Amino acid sequence: MKLRNLILLGIASFTVTAIWKTPASFAYQYLPHDNVQLQGLSGTIWKGEADELISKKINLHNITWSFNLLKSLSSFSLKTDIEIQDTELTVKGLVGINMAQTISLDHTQVETTGAFISKMQKIAKLNGDIKGNINHFELAKGELPELEATYQWQQGTLIAPIRIQPAGDYAIRISPSDNGLDAKISSNNAPLALSGTAKIDKKWQYTTDIKIKAANASAKGTMNILRMAVGKLEADGSAVIKQKGQLKPFY
Repeated sequence: MKLRNLILLGIASFTVTAIWKTPASFAYQYLPHDNVQLQGLSGTIWKGEADELISKKINLHNITWSFNLLKSLSSFSLKTDIEIQDTELTVKGLVGINMAQTISLDHTQVETTGAFISKMQKIAKLNGDIKGNINHFELAKGELPELEATYQWQQGTLIAPIRIQPAGDYAIRISPSDNGLDAKISSNNAPLALSGTAKIDKKWQYTTDIKIKAANASAKGTMNILRMAVGKLEADGSAVIKQKGQLKPFY
């Protein structure tokens, strides 16, 4: 091998090694972190951990990541196994991003609480445990996400904008269709019996067909509130929510 090629090979090997061993704390100081900050960084950018993630709305603890070489090479994107072990949120799965900035999640499990979700938005206040199993999620800029997942709200109660008690179990299953996404909604041992579907197509047009019925006497007051919202109840005492609308891309 020519001396020139040996020198180039040596430089390339040194560069790869230097990048691979770059400390996470060293790389972090050159990244924009106005909205999100990491503290207690250790390890490298490829395999490391952070004691705390701080943003305007949440603080999360015990975050670890590990670059997945095989998955990255087979998908032509950066794939990283990530785990969060916080008292309010646990996440374990495979996170990815490619050159087009398409974001993905695969085989990801999420566990949190209604109280944590309540802090993230102002629409509703919830109690109970929430579990998500995300088989596959992919979000490209300007496009409808691809999503195959199930979410369970266990022993859930709604505190606001209306109060729904006692606690019950609710579930939603989201799957891809030829024209977009389909969601099936159900309940089990809950004061409100929920069933129906929600759909959104690739043009971000959505439709809902959801039936809500009192499963026991404790929910009759809630049904009276729903009657004011939907106009009237069906002959069997249920409320049917059929709506259409237009959403906009959020990424």
